Amino acid sequence: MPDEEKSGIVQIEINGRKHETAQKYLLYALEEAGYVIPKLCSHPDFEPFANCRLCVVDVNGEIKTSCNTEVRQGMVVKTETENITEARRHNMELILSNHPLDCDYCYRNMRCELQALAEKITKATRYAGAERKIGKDESSSAITRDMDKCILCGRCIAACERAGVCLLDYTKRGFNTAIMPPLGLKISDTSCISCGQCSLFCPAAAITERDDRADVYSFINDKEKFVIAQVAPSVRASIGEEFGLAPGSIATGRLAACLKEVGFDAVCDTSVGADFTIMEEAAELVRRIKEREEGKEVALPMFTSCCPAWVSFAEEFYPELIPNLSTTKSPHEIMAVLLKTYYSEKKGIPSDSIAVISIMPCTAKKAEAKRVELKIMGTPAVDAVLTVRETARMIREAGIDLKRAKEENFDDLIRDASGAGQIFGATGGVMEAVLRTADFMLSGAGSSCCLELREVRGMSGIKEAEYSIGGKKLRVAVANGNANAKILIDRIKSGEESFDFVEIMACPGGCSGGGGQPIPSNRKIIGERIKALYLIDSDAPVRMSHENPIVKQIYSEFLESPGSGTAEKLLHTYYVKKKKFSITD
Repeated sequence: MPDEEKSGIVQIEINGRKHETAQKYLLYALEEAGYVIPKLCSHPDFEPFANCRLCVVDVNGEIKTSCNTEVRQGMVVKTETENITEARRHNMELILSNHPLDCDYCYRNMRCELQALAEKITKATRYAGAERKIGKDESSSAITRDMDKCILCGRCIAACERAGVCLLDYTKRGFNTAIMPPLGLKISDTSCISCGQCSLFCPAAAITERDDRADVYSFINDKEKFVIAQVAPSVRASIGEEFGLAPGSIATGRLAACLKEVGFDAVCDTSVGADFTIMEEAAELVRRIKEREEGKEVALPMFTSCCPAWVSFAEEFYPELIPNLSTTKSPHEIMAVLLKTYYSEKKGIPSDSIAVISIMPCTAKKAEAKRVELKIMGTPAVDAVLTVRETARMIREAGIDLKRAKEENFDDLIRDASGAGQIFGATGGVMEAVLRTADFMLSGAGSSCCLELREVRGMSGIKEAEYSIGGKKLRVAVANGNANAKILIDRIKSGEESFDFVEIMACPGGCSGGGGQPIPSNRKIIGERIKALYLIDSDAPVRMSHENPIVKQIYSEFLESPGSGTAEKLLHTYYVKKKKFSITD
């Protein structure tokens, strides 16, 4: 057998040139060879759909969609012929015939895949499409659906399946075909977990994040308000993509400067909030482990709870696991509480004058901020949430180029997070950060074996490991993407697997692949963002939350100790069992 066959490498001919490839599908072999093939439905993270039919090429004399054509030894491919050009134009016209041509007023104008391809292929159409008039669904606090703009590519269906919810599918036929939730329900009446993966992959603005910029501008323009922006860990490694920087470019100081120029009175680091989440969650894990050793009935494994889409998923589909969820609030909620209590007192600013705006990689944080369980002093701790995409729009609207901004520091009172707080933006990062501090709490001295837990790092869907933490053997697991979480949970429930501590993130790669991140997004881009976060951690002067001076100070002056009565009251919450929809309701 030839070597190329043993290794999976085959040779094909592209436009008269020989090319060796190990790619499964022709589209990616062509891209690998340097050709730019138009596509709308195809995405490297999903199996091909062949719905848009823009990626057609000539294969051995036949026109075929390259996204789902498997590479075969000796195939002869032409990427540009008169027939191919006409087929692409024809298919683009069919797509445009069902899409409103109001780009000037569209939320995704100038940042739209459909618009960009239409510029290259054709912006006009000879066809009169169907007037579907489905209209907008703005019932969700996280996303907006305008299905009159839907081009039926199917990406949102695949994204929702990967999120473990499987909420969307094709309905009706012919001109009336639409992608909808079951029974045509509004999103707010379904089991949607607000992860926003559908908005991340939609190429035509049919699904977008809910735009909360107007609310934020109203806070900024209110002279009675002291408006604070807090920035999530992963945002500093992704915001640069919106301004032409490479994925994984660290833009912490430049982002802080831009936000102050936009009009925020102060800019704080959510990673400090993550340090407090780590302290409380580690204390909670240690308490549960000790209670089990004492023979008490305790809910183990303990599941992390800082991902609101995962929490919603558990409440909706696995309510029996609610006792297993850590009660510790997520980092941005903890940070908001500290800003409206500790910070307020130290700065002499009335808490009701403070507005906290969270800059997040996530659309589910928009829904989380509205949970009644998270109110403080009768009002939401977080006043509004902006995705990375919304934040970039505000910066551009202010005429600011992040690439040219001079670096500034975060606010002087609550800043300087540990390295552990920074890696919250990566799948496995919460697990690693918590175990670093749990080891200290159990042993009284952190061990070097807990500083870098490489077994829980990486983009694998499910990761398992066993560590000696404070002299105790702990089995841990990490899942990213709720479809993987379902697999892991079902193994735990069946008794096939047993763990002490489990981290789950709803989105692939964790927050680095969140539904509010820059577009495009794929595994390679997410991986670069994650690398940047671990680089920040490795270079940090303090890498464990319990060693962070500001954390020690705030516990000493205000919170007493992890798990104290004050900490429980301010930094912990509870969860609710959701009532599932039934067609008999």
